[in-house]
Amino acid sequence: MKSRQFIVSVLAACAVALAGCGPVHLVASANIPPPLVVKIPIGVALFLPPDFSQYVHQEERWSTKWQVELGAAQTEGVKRLITAMFEHVVTVDSVNAGTQIDGIAAILEPSIEEYAFVTPRDAGSSFYAVSIKYRVNVYLPDGKLADSWGFTGYGSAPAAGLSSAPPLAAATAVAMRDAGAKLAVEFREQAVVRGLLPQEPTADDGPAPPAPSDQSAGEAESEEAESGEAVQLEPQSDSESSATSEAPTGDAQSESATETQRDEQPALEDEPALEDEAADDGKEAAGAHPGDS
Repeated sequence: MKSRQFIVSVLAACAVALAGCGPVHLVASANIPPPLVVKIPIGVALFLPPDFSQYVHQEERWSTKWQVELGAAQTEGVKRLITAMFEHVVTVDSVNAGTQIDGIAAILEPSIEEYAFVTPRDAGSSFYAVSIKYRVNVYLPDGKLADSWGFTGYGSAPAAGLSSAPPLAAATAVAMRDAGAKLAVEFREQAVVRGLLPQEPTADDGPAPPAPSDQSAGEAESEEAESGEAVQLEPQSDSESSATSEAPTGDAQSESATETQRDEQPALEDEPALEDEAADDGKEAAGAHPGDS
């Protein structure tokens, strides 16, 4: 029983070794669905350079030649994404073609900067891992570079069987879909932050106040006229005007009070004299009738 298990293990190892010696060639495919995002209400042009649309990754590792064709799959994927993201999209042959097309706000140029993968033999695990680094250059209609944004997609797939091509192709497809999701979700935020797109109102900002109509503006003017008339004083009649002019001022009232006080002062000084005369009359009466005391 043990000898049989040993033979199976040796045969499997030989098969892996033989598979490792042969080249690995695969054509990537990524079924990227259209993203469920609100379209950006502008028109853009899409320029796909040959380095992107015909990209092929080649390398040799562990005496094995690897060849991964990405150009066709990523070209189809980016076209589907950009068409779903913007209101109007046209394909151009150069970044300077924007001036020849009306209604174009920017020109987008995707590029691939790096394709990297890890095999189970490299990591000592049972998975293939892939990372793809992309970049999107944004040009103005006159061909001047306005901005550049980089993002990376990641994917993995379990090893299956003796062939390396199927699991590597599966991990590559996942990485491409991950990069596409980042492009669809984060591109709008990046463009707004960097001033390429206008800031859109959110639910927290509340609805914008309605513009006043001609009728409401006329009513506002009539209300302002009525309020202005309400604060104006009514004209005084002739009698009220004469009464106001004849009324004494504060200084005249003070002088009148002073003169009145001076007229009353002598009357106050005569009272002690009357009391003295009454006292003298009492003394005379007492002297005339001494027996009565």
